[in-house]
Amino acid sequence: MPKHLLDTERLTTDDINALLDEASTYLSPTGGVRSLTQPLLGQTIVLAFFEPSTRTRLSFEMAAKKLGATVLQFTPEGSSVGKGESLHETFRTIEAMGVDAIVIRHAVDGVHRELATWTRMSVLNAGEGRTAHPTQALLDASTLRERVGSLEGLRVAIVGDIAHSRVARSNVDVLTKCGATVVLCAPDALLPAEPWVDRYERCATIDDAMRTANVVCMLRMQRERFEAGLAIDLEAYRASYALTTARAMATPNVLVMHPGPVNVGVELDAGVLELSQTIIHRQVTHGVAVRMAVLRHHLV
Repeated sequence: MPKHLLDTERLTTDDINALLDEASTYLSPTGGVRSLTQPLLGQTIVLAFFEPSTRTRLSFEMAAKKLGATVLQFTPEGSSVGKGESLHETFRTIEAMGVDAIVIRHAVDGVHRELATWTRMSVLNAGEGRTAHPTQALLDASTLRERVGSLEGLRVAIVGDIAHSRVARSNVDVLTKCGATVVLCAPDALLPAEPWVDRYERCATIDDAMRTANVVCMLRMQRERFEAGLAIDLEAYRASYALTTARAMATPNVLVMHPGPVNVGVELDAGVLELSQTIIHRQVTHGVAVRMAVLRHHLV
């Protein structure tokens, strides 16, 4: 039976720690990523990204190649999907080629789970709609664990467009399973009207959040997912929710994270990227190591 990574909800705390422990072995003493062996030699992995991606797609590709796998890129543009072929038939065609795993990013919730019900390939979720981005949550936890040790008792504020963020949902799940306290900070229009939100503390402004947080995880406004009629006053948003350089420098002990891409000048100032408390680029490095651990776990 193939092993799938569809979301984080099915991962136990022990599962998460095992993946993070393995990922740490791929991090070199000089800060890069190494491959100790090539356990996926002879296996083929397809990257099927139906939405734009830089960090996730490239890090999955690098992770697979470091482990010895053959990587094939599927692009919807120019494929048979553009000729009207159904996703189901496209995936069956890919499976028939002898592919071992498929890494998918898709805007429609449920695509990964539906595929996993019938395919012999391992299905790995590289981002789905607004509900799940499991490897991003794992790499965020990995980055924090390297910097501060145990996540137990850590206070993490998630700030920004939570309503449209798959990262926020997966991060809340993984961080709480690792013992962290999660605080949500967003205007009402950018908070999901879902029951899970009520289980978490809320802060009215980023200034309130940063007074007690150890970590602030900034999210971009995903305007491409805004419902018709939803408009945000950018000036008012920045006044209450943007991480300006002055705000960050006033709280030098608060670590700064962002899943990328950063909308500089909206949720975060350019100057913040250069501060020592900012670990955004370290997140990218951990992304390769964590995805190596995920691939090896699901394919060996």
